[in-house]
Amino acid sequence: MDLPRFAAGEAESFARAAVFARPWKTAGLSSSVSGEGYRGRALLERPARIGVLAAPLLAGVPGRFDWSVNVELELPFGELSSASAIAVLNGANMLAVLSGNGSWEVLAFQQAEEIAAGRWRLSGLLRGLAGSEDAMGAGAEAGAFIVALDEAVVPLGLGGDEIGLRLNWIVEASGVSGKIGPFVFEGGMRAETPLSPVHLRAARDAAGAACFSWIRRGRVDADNWMAADIPLDEPFERYRVEVMSGAEVKRLVEVSAAAWTYPLAGELADFGNPQAELTIRVQQMGQRIPLGLPAVATMTM
Repeated sequence: MDLPRFAAGEAESFARAAVFARPWKTAGLSSSVSGEGYRGRALLERPARIGVLAAPLLAGVPGRFDWSVNVELELPFGELSSASAIAVLNGANMLAVLSGNGSWEVLAFQQAEEIAAGRWRLSGLLRGLAGSEDAMGAGAEAGAFIVALDEAVVPLGLGGDEIGLRLNWIVEASGVSGKIGPFVFEGGMRAETPLSPVHLRAARDAAGAACFSWIRRGRVDADNWMAADIPLDEPFERYRVEVMSGAEVKRLVEVSAAAWTYPLAGELADFGNPQAELTIRVQQMGQRIPLGLPAVATMTM
């Protein structure tokens, strides 16, 4: 799994693996750049709680507990338990769901109810955690994998220079001949991807120019409420701003602050007349991942 940075740790450590087998035996993960010469990378000493969605998971709302959407899943091993709101806000009951866009949504839940043997209904959801709103918005089909993010899910042991490197991976169980795989996987990139900005705003100034602003988000130490501002997790602050007309990009600029002024003359050149509404797409730019997740907003001018 190529997971977003949902806890403390280096970016490469969020390329992780989970294994379940019955009967359980300790499993080892090995990798190779080719089809031979595999090197041991990680040891999985406990089975992971890996299930599948029993019903589609619809898009929800981020930033607050959502009681309008439930998760229903089939879990062949282990159990789930309820937790208080404060415990969930502090990292309890976290799951990863493979969404329809191929990314993993990180979510958490307050209430767990076993409605049949091995079938669970989860409610009081906290969706799109760790900047995974894009995966949340894509939703997930019935049968999609869902994994409890606990100590059974282990880092693959990638080095910083192996982020994004395509490797072959195999799984071997203790005392069992043979192997499972190879699986082709490249990881560590999602944890390095800049998050989408938030709180996009717009207003016209006295000259008629459209003045846009937004708020930057961060992946590292961004939940510290004591600091005046969150740290910048890239060596520079830079954004790509696109003015959209449907799917067409009418204007593209790069700016070094969380604001941009669209001159009236530019708007007239692009559209022919001042617009009652303008749509912009903003992406923070990064060093390792050039373009982060987009924020798109249509604003009345």
